[in-house]
Amino acid sequence: MKVSHNWLKDLVDINITPIELSEKLSIGGFEVESLTDCSLNVKDVVLGKVLSVEKHINSDKLSICSVDIGLSSVLQIICGANNIRPDIYVYVAPIGSYLKAVDLEIKSAEIRGVLSEGMICSLQELGLEQLSKGIAVIEESLASKYKLGHNAADILQLNDFIYDLAITANRPDGMSLIGIAREVSALLETNLSLPNVDYISDINILKTGSFIPEAIDNESIYSVSFIENVDGNFISPKWIKDRLEISDIKSINLIVDITNYILLEQGQPLHAFDREKLSTLIGRDVRASDFGVRNGRDDEKLIGLDGKCYLLNSNVTVITCDDKPVAIAGIIGGLETSVTETTTSICLEAAVFNPSVIRGSSKEIGLRTESSSRYEKGISYKNTLFSVCRSIDLFKRFYKSSKYKVYASRVVNDDNNSVRLRRSRIHKILGPIVLYDPQTNLVEKRLLNDSEIVHKLQLIGCSINNMDGGWDVSVIPNRSQDLIREIDLIEEIARLIRYDMFDQKIPEPVRPGKLTNFQLAARKLKNSLVNSGFNEVLTYSLVQMDKEKDQVKISNPLVSELSCLRDSIWQDHLKICDQNIKSGSKACWIFEIGNIFITHDNDNIQKELISGAICGDKKLSEWNTSGKKNSLDYYQARGKLQQAISSLNVSIQDKLNDKFDHLHPGRSSILIIEGKESGYFGQIHPKLLLGNKLIKNLYLFSIDSDNLLNAAIRKSTWNPIYKNYATVPSIERDVSFVFDKKYLVAEIINFIKKSGKSLLENVNLIDIYNDKTLSNNFINYTFRLIYRDKDKTLQESDISELHNNLIDSIENNFAAKQRI
Repeated sequence: MKVSHNWLKDLVDINITPIELSEKLSIGGFEVESLTDCSLNVKDVVLGKVLSVEKHINSDKLSICSVDIGLSSVLQIICGANNIRPDIYVYVAPIGSYLKAVDLEIKSAEIRGVLSEGMICSLQELGLEQLSKGIAVIEESLASKYKLGHNAADILQLNDFIYDLAITANRPDGMSLIGIAREVSALLETNLSLPNVDYISDINILKTGSFIPEAIDNESIYSVSFIENVDGNFISPKWIKDRLEISDIKSINLIVDITNYILLEQGQPLHAFDREKLSTLIGRDVRASDFGVRNGRDDEKLIGLDGKCYLLNSNVTVITCDDKPVAIAGIIGGLETSVTETTTSICLEAAVFNPSVIRGSSKEIGLRTESSSRYEKGISYKNTLFSVCRSIDLFKRFYKSSKYKVYASRVVNDDNNSVRLRRSRIHKILGPIVLYDPQTNLVEKRLLNDSEIVHKLQLIGCSINNMDGGWDVSVIPNRSQDLIREIDLIEEIARLIRYDMFDQKIPEPVRPGKLTNFQLAARKLKNSLVNSGFNEVLTYSLVQMDKEKDQVKISNPLVSELSCLRDSIWQDHLKICDQNIKSGSKACWIFEIGNIFITHDNDNIQKELISGAICGDKKLSEWNTSGKKNSLDYYQARGKLQQAISSLNVSIQDKLNDKFDHLHPGRSSILIIEGKESGYFGQIHPKLLLGNKLIKNLYLFSIDSDNLLNAAIRKSTWNPIYKNYATVPSIERDVSFVFDKKYLVAEIINFIKKSGKSLLENVNLIDIYNDKTLSNNFINYTFRLIYRDKDKTLQESDISELHNNLIDSIENNFAAKQRI
């Protein structure tokens, strides 16, 4: 919202500089994004008179001019304009001046051998026109009012400042000059000088049968005024043109300019229809009852004032005349019924629509205008007929013989919104103000007294009635959109008093928050997965219903395709891998920490899983594979997962299992954590990759998040235990056994560790052997046993008995046979 300082001064007394006012407005809630000095382009330009003009002896196009600017001596200026002549008044930029519009500093210079002591300016060079054909010639009647050498800013009426205000959604009153003037009056505690308006009491009631309630509700109004004996040929006076142009609104003609002037001054959008064109459109004289508000239809279209054709539908609210669309409500009028130079009578529309309706129409057609921006923020219907009366006053001022008749959908009473304000509530919310006396260096703290509270509310136009414990506050219409609750009034009091005047109420220091061990473990796991080459993904929890599954259903789904909660995640991960490989990626390693939802004993259970997929190999070089794409085998893929999880220091055992239908029956295992089944790892079933020539091997994993992270934060695991390095040597013994393949290596190693007592430090599998000499059900494992005593160097005699007992225990427990 751009506001002229001079226009503002006509409405309110301002006793501070524009810079100081911009600071007060910003502190008060209307942020001033920029403050523009209109006279900056003509700061050093003065009024001059051309005394004589002679042709330049060395140029056919240049002239030597003698120019008087009120100094003791006449200036000699070289000018190349075609319209230069003696005895005319011009704008002169003397030596030392700077023309911002053309980025030119005026200096004394010789032009074709003749000295030039300044520059005679065109309006283009003053930044007032896009293109000028010659220098600017000032009318003698205007120039005679000023002395030669007078600053051009006064002559051009450019001694003004423009405030560019950022108006927030909760302050729609800021979208009008009257609203800003009231704000300035409240901040400066100065008098308002609002325009006098002759209110029209003879208002005819308009039937509302053709108004849809979605657009014209209880807080809305629709009015149309028939105004005759106007003339579309009339051009607006300069003061109206200037005020419109400052707000970036182009002057059209007096009729249209008056509607735009009211838009800026009162904040009420108006639209003028050409009455004769409306009559031609419907084939008879137009009546007030012909106007209506309805939703558009799919087969309708409207050519707007901007010349564009807008396709209408049920999401667009339109203004109709005899059910024919003539405007898009609150946004733009139609070109077919617009005011032109032939207009002699108009139908003046003034309305307040439901903001959500205007917002929807604006979004649908992709257009936002000065009118729609005000409707979207919300304006009071109580100000509409007042704005109509103000516009009619202007029409009567310029069209002396104009006649009018006003119709409205409702009668607007004088009752304003009333809000109960409690004294105790003000004191509780705001607390005391702090007053400092610089002479005595004394600080006084006290609560606001009644006179201060009443005074600040009266400054914003509120009427006050005393009541027990407080006041009954009547709010003026232009603030009725944001002052609706007691706390709103308290905020206004604090804003006008100034927030920095109140005593600080800083809360007591609170203990800083921190992540729990469980959260730290989850973050550590994520980082470890990423560092190991995995990418985190996020998939939707909503899926389509599968009649073969017992899914958790949503009671109010947006669409039927997303009517259930997922009970697994691997399907989405398979799609992601497939899409990435088809897009040219050599590998796709992904993980997700997400929830699944299952039904158990008629209860819906939510479980968090760490799931993912491993597809392809992420080698940096391909020389050792001759450029061929290789896939990881089962053990390499399982090792990548183990590498990522190892940061948690949790032991995970793999147990061969084929209970998962989507996994390869011979290449999948259950993951055991602390003796509990906690997930799975395995190669995807080949049947799910039929027809996919790009993906050879793809591995899926899923781990119960709670089981893994709770195991990670056990005190014995989470808190590292530091041990001294061994200072004595160890003894190593390698033993080989033939085992039945039904026994897992992890199971055997755990048994050996438990049986080895305190001297057995570690057990490692170092070799696997299988050949034709062994039957199909048997396999040879070689283990390395490491013995160490922390206090002394072991002798062979110290471990021989223990070692032999271990061998016997292994043979007896697993029916194994030692190989020598």
